[in-house]
Amino acid sequence: MMPKRPAAHSNPRILTELGEANLTTREHEHTLNVWLAELLSQRGLDAKQEHATGGRRIDVLISVGSARIALEAEQGQSTAKRNEAVRDADARLAQNLADCAIAICYPDGITRKEQMRNCRVLWAIRSPDRLRQGAAPIWNEADAAELPRVIRLAPMQLGNPDHTAASLSDSLDVAVSYLNKTQRRFLAQQMDLPPYKTGAARWDRAAKRALLVVATAVMFHSRLDYHLEGMRPEYDNRILDNAPFAGEWPPQMAQHCADSDNQASDFSRAWNLILALDYKPIFETARAALQACPPDPAFTNAIRETAKSALEVAGNIAGLRHDLMGRIFHKVLDTARYDGSFYTSTPAATLLATLAIDEDMRDWNDADAVASLRIVDPACGTGTLLMAAAERIRDLSPQTRDDDAFAQALVEQVLSGYDVNLTATHMAAATLGLLSPTTSFRKMKIGRAFLGVDEEGDAYLGSLEFLDLKPKMMSWPNAARPVAQVENGDDMARSEPADLVIMNPPFTQHDLRYQQFDDAEKWTMRQREKQIFRNKPVHLSSIGNAFLVLANYLRKTESSAVASVLPTATATHTTSLAIRKFLARDYHVETIVTSHDPDRIYFSENTTIGEMLLVCRLWAGGNTIKPPTRVVNLSINPETPADAISVANAIANSTIESQGYGTVQQWPSSRIGKGDWGAVQFLSPYLCEQFFELRAGDAFQSTALGNISEWGSANIRLTFSRSEMPSREGMTALWYHKTDVTQSLAAKTDAHITAKEGKGTQAERMWEQRGRLMLPTRVHLSTVRALSVRLNQRALGSAWVPCKPEVSGIDVDTLEKALCVYLNSSVGVLAMLGDRSNKTPTYPQFSMADLHKIPVPDFAALGEAAALRLAAEYDAQCEQALLPLPRMNADPARAALDAAVCDALSIDAERVATIRRHLAAEPSVTGRRYAGLG
Repeated sequence: MMPKRPAAHSNPRILTELGEANLTTREHEHTLNVWLAELLSQRGLDAKQEHATGGRRIDVLISVGSARIALEAEQGQSTAKRNEAVRDADARLAQNLADCAIAICYPDGITRKEQMRNCRVLWAIRSPDRLRQGAAPIWNEADAAELPRVIRLAPMQLGNPDHTAASLSDSLDVAVSYLNKTQRRFLAQQMDLPPYKTGAARWDRAAKRALLVVATAVMFHSRLDYHLEGMRPEYDNRILDNAPFAGEWPPQMAQHCADSDNQASDFSRAWNLILALDYKPIFETARAALQACPPDPAFTNAIRETAKSALEVAGNIAGLRHDLMGRIFHKVLDTARYDGSFYTSTPAATLLATLAIDEDMRDWNDADAVASLRIVDPACGTGTLLMAAAERIRDLSPQTRDDDAFAQALVEQVLSGYDVNLTATHMAAATLGLLSPTTSFRKMKIGRAFLGVDEEGDAYLGSLEFLDLKPKMMSWPNAARPVAQVENGDDMARSEPADLVIMNPPFTQHDLRYQQFDDAEKWTMRQREKQIFRNKPVHLSSIGNAFLVLANYLRKTESSAVASVLPTATATHTTSLAIRKFLARDYHVETIVTSHDPDRIYFSENTTIGEMLLVCRLWAGGNTIKPPTRVVNLSINPETPADAISVANAIANSTIESQGYGTVQQWPSSRIGKGDWGAVQFLSPYLCEQFFELRAGDAFQSTALGNISEWGSANIRLTFSRSEMPSREGMTALWYHKTDVTQSLAAKTDAHITAKEGKGTQAERMWEQRGRLMLPTRVHLSTVRALSVRLNQRALGSAWVPCKPEVSGIDVDTLEKALCVYLNSSVGVLAMLGDRSNKTPTYPQFSMADLHKIPVPDFAALGEAAALRLAAEYDAQCEQALLPLPRMNADPARAALDAAVCDALSIDAERVATIRRHLAAEPSVTGRRYAGLG
């Protein structure tokens, strides 16, 4: 049993000037706990110091909703003190005295209360799951201003939202199985849900989405149950003229509805009464689902299963937290492939909102100034980013005002969101309702913008129609056609312009967009794309960048910011060059955050591609030089919202490197303005800078490989078939890139090829493009050995592209050998990776545009002697096996290539050795989290 704390000290002198009293260590810690509790209370938390429960004392007990959080503190930040604080925190969990615990370590030397306000404490969250798993504590820093937000987000450590979402998904599958085909179709049609394609599986998916709407309403209903009795409405919100409410009150409780013989009817009646208060986006949408089918036994069983599973989720301590809502949505609805809707993870939303909403944005002590803030998410999904923005505002604003009034101002004035998905907007409304479930939000600004072709044959692209200032908005809950066109005076348009546009826009590739529509509708939608994006910096291969242009239309003229989750390829890919220049022209590109954590290179769920966070602010400085862009490359992507706050604070305080979260670079505005955002490519700032100098020709005289080469085809598999036996034409290819076979600079063809039926003429043209020098189209960096090879004969490539260089006055064989040595040297590896389109950094896929851009020696300027020196090294090393890239720093063959490059190009050997050492440690190369230089 843990020793009891001493009783609270009553001497006021101790509470004002600790240094004047001769106190024991326990008394000293007690007073610090008193001061901490007072500070937390001033920040709006329900904090009780030295709280006694069950015969034991908790240093500080805090209630966040229904969650009890124990703070267990020690004075001092040594390893022993940290261990003691964690032991106390874990003990409170083991004793069931708290749902979550936070170990706190005060710094030494605090003797006055005002010192507590500015000191930096160490903290580590402990949860029952971490306790059971024996997980080591993760320590972070925070000051008194930052700690309240950490505490508010601590309940998100409880439970496993993925397991909860999966459980609900399984229950909804059971519920759907009760329904016949006609009922599934009725549910989908009543909810205005497309089946995506004909077939039973598609109707199942649409019906499941409708039942998810019901489940969400049941969960929210259960959250309201203990407050409804005191919330009897004065006026009936269901009636346009706001007539006095005259119905029975309160509505039946959710559990009673679920236990009845006719759940659909009872829930429908209860939700109709709740609608007299408000909550229309939540309950009217769900009532439409309940009324889709007659209450026969099959439908009753489906609703019973849905309600039961929803109440189980709501019974979870964190059952209705907003990160779970998004997890549920994307676990249940497998549509991201077609509509590009990826749920922003809660840590990423917390990090982005914290960076975008800074202390200078408003006078946070002025309630009117806060209420005048306008934040919009034009692709809001389930509302995760809007909720993160609300939490950030609450942290910056005084907590002395009425919570309900503050929540109402946020929901009705500050925050607005749009989406094309009815189920998503329904869940977004529920998410914002969680800010204060007992508050009647009459003007919640969540809207559904019509995506599709209307009855007049006109196509609309959802909220992107704000580009033309005339989106069509859908009514709640399930209008079969658009009912309102936004004009300048419409209520849904008055939330614009915005101080902050925050979003995670859909990035669906061209061939997958609009798969839910028939061919004629699809053609009409794409024609509308061409019309609305004409003369805009948008590449139609993926219209996600269009939302960045849209932000320009939604912004305020005097000041605004754009914050977005984007594919990391937006910073590097040729198709995004126009949007990069567009942002750099109108905005100060303030912060870019990428993840170089191979376990989590993304900031969204349901995706595996690399992503970045971007914050830009409207530039009002005219022609003055803009400040540099802060590029943060994280070595560990924060896994919890509390960790994300620590990362955000480290970024703001310029301690990101000293705290081991990653690296930071100040990328000059001259580079950003030209579209060079290459600082995202490597965790190592040294490599980013070295590549910039390499491409600029500062390391040696260089040129783009495309300037001196012709190329063969990058895709021969549509034209040729591989054969084990020689063909009549004698055609061969380097078909595979097997790292256990292709290990040296010299290589042999590994396949015979024959033209596919009907492809003879095309095959002959391709065969004329064959060559000996080969470059890869994709590689696994953790296992690859050779990044370029030279064949024993001219051939085509499958995972390879023939490169045919030509420089006047230099023999082709010499030139090929020289380039092969260079591209496999450490400098050449840097040249190939420095401008890659890093959709997946560990598995880059090189487009022809990427290969053309590779900086190589300009032998026309350097002279034949440089090429001959490298070619001689090829002859000496071409049969030597290279080690995989992660071992390149210990590879004698690679070192020999590097020495030849240094000699031929007059590069300092130490510089190349440093490049080699940094490359070998890069997470994208090793496939593991950064572990330091070898």
